[in-house]
Amino acid sequence: MIMWELMTGRRPFWDHDHDTELIIEICDGVRPPIVTNAPEGYVELMKECWHSDPNKRPTANDLSKIFNEDGGKLCFRKHLGIEIIKSPDIGPITNNPNAIYKSRSLSAMIKSAESTRSLKIQRYKPFKRIKENVMII
Repeated sequence: MIMWELMTGRRPFWDHDHDTELIIEICDGVRPPIVTNAPEGYVELMKECWHSDPNKRPTANDLSKIFNEDGGKLCFRKHLGIEIIKSPDIGPITNNPNAIYKSRSLSAMIKSAESTRSLKIQRYKPFKRIKENVMII
């Protein structure tokens, strides 16, 4: 998310309520929109950092090596950063009034999201067919 915010100059999910639904959506793979005029290789690296399996994400050491090799090829030039921020791909700058940008404990919201998500999954489980001979009289 930090890479996305650096690339766009915006906060992720600025247009969403910061609630349990957003937590569920993020757990289900929702990510902020990708801009089309990002530096080559940057978007791919950002997507790797967003991998759903934390073990498949690059480590801080990996990122340090990537950003420092080749003279920082993925680093932003001033003019490029401005072009990205003005990109039409990411919509208006207006924040959702229910977006919260303060440090706070999310434990209660995460527990609520987990139970809501669990209920949704249970609701959509297909019924198993019973393989028995049933005689209807």
